[in-house]
Amino acid sequence: MSSDINKIPTSFYGITMVPQDNWREYGYALLTIAGSDGEVSDPELEWLTIECAQSVGVDEDIIADWEEYDFEEGELEEIFHSFNSRSFANFNKLLIYDAIRMSSADGEFAQDEREQVHHAAQILKVPMDTVLAIEALVDLEQAASKLRLTIL
Repeated sequence: MSSDINKIPTSFYGITMVPQDNWREYGYALLTIAGSDGEVSDPELEWLTIECAQSVGVDEDIIADWEEYDFEEGELEEIFHSFNSRSFANFNKLLIYDAIRMSSADGEFAQDEREQVHHAAQILKVPMDTVLAIEALVDLEQAASKLRLTIL
């Protein structure tokens, strides 16, 4: 049974409740950004529909909508206008963080994807120094993950 509000663990995102419909638009924004290099690769789509969806408890109907979404037609300004990014704390930075993680899921953070992340940050009024710090954080997390897999 679907609920209007997702209750999610605070351990990763630092938030506890998000309106379910916000996740639909959130995913559309991520798909638009990750697809800015001309494709949403299988690892990028799997990151969204499996890793992200499971961590925040997204309903199957939203995942189906993500899988059917035409990222080439997506307009970030329209997507961001369609939901209230102030509905939970640090939303704008979280979206930039997840956009970089998703766009990097295939092993490459393409220049077109990077430019689209920067464009999204401008729309969302996330300062460029914060975007660069988030990019460095994602790089660090990926390096730590590779190190873990190498050692273990």
